[in-house]
This record gives sequence, C-alpha cells and structure tokens, in this order.
Amino acid sequence: MLPLLSPIPLRSCPRAFAGFMDLNPEFMKWLFLNAKRRLQRIAANPGYAAKAVWREFTWADERFLAQITGERASRIRQFIDEPAHTPEFLSHVSDCEKALRTTSFESADVYAKKVLIQYAIVRALTPDTIVETGVANGVSSAHMLLALHKNRLGILHSIEIGDSTYLPSGREPGWIVPDWLRGRWKFHKGDARKILPQLTRELAPLDLFAHDSLHTYEHMKFEFEQAFPFLRAGGILIADDALWNDAFWDFANTKLAPKAQILHGVGVLRKER
Repeated sequence: MLPLLSPIPLRSCPRAFAGFMDLNPEFMKWLFLNAKRRLQRIAANPGYAAKAVWREFTWADERFLAQITGERASRIRQFIDEPAHTPEFLSHVSDCEKALRTTSFESADVYAKKVLIQYAIVRALTPDTIVETGVANGVSSAHMLLALHKNRLGILHSIEIGDSTYLPSGREPGWIVPDWLRGRWKFHKGDARKILPQLTRELAPLDLFAHDSLHTYEHMKFEFEQAFPFLRAGGILIADDALWNDAFWDFANTKLAPKAQILHGVGVLRKER
C-alpha cells in the first residue's frame, strides 16, 4: 500500500490553524448540510469521525489534491465549498435529497465530501474529456457537470447499464442531473465491458476517468486497465468505493504511481507519464 501524507505538525504550520478557523458555517457551508445524518454517522463511527475532523483541521485532502492538480490548497478548499454556495444547484439537490429519503434503500449522501472531492478535481484540472462508469441517481454526475459548467469547458461521457435497483420508483438513471447542466453530458446506455474499450479509444486522450459502476475486484481492475492507457500524462483516475477491495491499491502499485491516495473512500491516482 502506498503511504499516506503525514499530518501537519501544528506548532510548525500556521495553515493548520487556518484550517481550524475554516470549520464554521461561513467558510465550510457544505459541512453543515444534512447535519442530522452526519451526527448519526458520527455517533455510529466515532473513530472514523475523529480522523475525518483531523483531516479537515490539517487540510490533508486539500493538500493532496493540490499536489496532483497543480492548484493551490486554498483554492481547492474554495472549490469544495462551491456547490453549497450555488443557490440554484443547492436548491435542486435539496429537493432531490428529500425524494431519496422516501426510498427503502440506503442512498448516497448528496452532500458528502467524497462527492465534493470529485467536483474539486474537475474544477482544478479543467478537463476537456471525462469518462465515468456508473451513474445511478446521478449525484456524482451532477456535481462533475456543475464543475464543467463553471469551467465553461469540457464534456462528461457517462456509461450506465440501466440498473434501477437504487433508483426511486419511476425515475431514470441520472434523474438528479438538472436540465440546465445536461448540455455538456453524453449518456451511453449499456454494459461498460462492451462500451468502455471502444469509447476510450475514440475519445483519447482522456483528462479524467471516474469508476463508479460494479465494485468487484475483477471489474474495477478491468476498467482501470481499459481506461489508464488512454489517460494523458497528468490525467487523473478516480475510483469510488475504493475501500471495498484491493483493486485500486493493487493497480496503483502496479503502475508505480506515487501520487495515489484514498480520500473518504474515493481512490485518486495521477498518471505521471
């Protein structure tokens, strides 16, 4: 397993104190969205919650994202909070979250930092071409499309097999994506095993690849191996739910990728050459 960034020693880095000062509603609005659900998770997983607070305090996530994108950590911090300060988007997502709460299955947290990390990567990287596998309700897709909208650049190509297991009744995959963000979205319905090999060849070079489909070891490795050769140097591979198995770390070690981490369950890897 590749090493994680070490925490910032507080006595030697004023930025850690700046990070602490940012833990308030004015600067970190996203942190206070869906507060009840967050508090429930803290109560259920106090150890994980303590580590998450420490990462916020030390800007660990922001520092790593700054390394792989070339953007300033303070700018990454601003990007992470940006969707919460985009009224039209926030209102839409809030309405969708209420609909998700009526379902019988456990749905994704529409305000989770794992989603905002992907948003921040797109904002900082300013990609022309993104390929993602797995859309489901469209939480991650909507955030990446908002980032493209603010960048005024880029197209998101999404592959979705059409599984309705985790969709509210009567909803189509990607229903959370608002109409005003769909201009930069190309939706490809079908099995990633059939579509991804051809699509990556046609669109190469890719700036960003995001896996969020079937989270088995074999399928994740398949997607990584299909997409990675077509990423440009400096391009980024994202793998949601990377902690479910060892596929992400095994692939990162195979590629000798020094800039790879798992942040809030999302594997992030930069292609060096």
